[in-house]
Amino acid sequence: PISIDNMSEFIGILATLLVLLSFLEKSEEKIRVLNTIGAFVFVVYGLTINSFSVWFMNSILIFIHSKRLYELRKEHDTLPLD
Repeated sequence: PISIDNMSEFIGILATLLVLLSFLEKSEEKIRVLNTIGAFVFVVYGLTINSFSVWFMNSILIFIHSKRLYELRKEHDTLPLD
């Protein structure tokens, strides 16, 4: 049977793998997208294990990554077409 502890551990491992996977990417945009997803899963994990420091820090990371992704896309949209 799957217990809450096992499910929490699975969520934490999934979040860790997503963040690690992001560092294998070369594109800053891909790194930030995967890292944002990983941070979101870490927020869920932090809430599941009742850890303020985990969910709070990762909530801030989501904001930081989202802001930078917006800036990257805005830069991309303003590049001149050849």
